[in-house]
Amino acid sequence: MDQTEQEALIGETAGLDIRFHAGKVDASELPSSYKPAKAVAEQIEAFDLAEIVDWIDPYGCIMAGEMPRFTRRPKGRR
Repeated sequence: MDQTEQEALIGETAGLDIRFHAGKVDASELPSSYKPAKAVAEQIEAFDLAEIVDWIDPYGCIMAGEMPRFTRRPKGRR
């Protein structure tokens, strides 16, 4: 049985303060939408892309929504 977005949100973010810019769940931003760091490190090594010299554990993440400064405006008079 497939989960609803709300059920996935509850299951994946227990104990976290999660807010979405649009005011509704965005499944593309749930933790399961991202590749595990270990898998990324393995690919970096397998393809000899870089040398990993350290790791960090993020404390938090803030993803911005639309910001007026970057919003496209129609050309013409303002």
